[in-house]
Amino acid sequence: MKGSMERWAAGSGLVFAVLLLCSGFLPGSPAKWYAPAGDIQLYLVGKHSEIVAGLVLSGLAYIFLLWFLATFAGTFRDAGQGRAATVIYGAGVATVAIAAVGDGILLGLSKITYTADMNTVAALYGVGTWLFARIFWTMAALAIATWVASRRTNVLPSWYSLLSLFAACVWIVSGCSMSDRGFFSITGGMGLAGFVSIGVWVGISSLMLLMQQQKAEAPSAAPAMG
Repeated sequence: MKGSMERWAAGSGLVFAVLLLCSGFLPGSPAKWYAPAGDIQLYLVGKHSEIVAGLVLSGLAYIFLLWFLATFAGTFRDAGQGRAATVIYGAGVATVAIAAVGDGILLGLSKITYTADMNTVAALYGVGTWLFARIFWTMAALAIATWVASRRTNVLPSWYSLLSLFAACVWIVSGCSMSDRGFFSITGGMGLAGFVSIGVWVGISSLMLLMQQQKAEAPSAAPAMG
């Protein structure tokens, strides 16, 4: 029973990755943060149902992310990397908290946009968009702590530590993407790359943790088979 619960917790990162990507792509391409107020209001009205459904999925995704990170961070803590484990889980909690506030703003806008002043809606939409961008910094802290902990232990493969460092670099660049327009705007290509890479990295991390658990369970299972 304990082993199955641990495997479920390790695999919850995969569930998060699927829910996150579905929630992000369900409403289609979002309005640019700098779009005219009328265009932003038309987007919120036209995609109302899809936005609400996406926010429900993202809310569920946060549950699975926190569950996964508790196990993920605990693996490094058991390996003697207490400081890094604290940063990993703390950064995960901060990521969820920031994203949840951004979700709340977007949900509120999708409800009031029918009657509210369009310029007010556009201003709040911009605030919510830039708030979502802050999760790239907390995710970068999470990935850096993972890189450090992976390098100091043999819990996960060495290539995975390099992958975590690369992910941190992607999120730092995404967090610095503050151009008004173009690829390096937060609603441009770099912001999209940062968002997609969160799901990909967590999904790979979940798979690595599952493989590590299976490897650890194999020696104890072998005598029973004999």
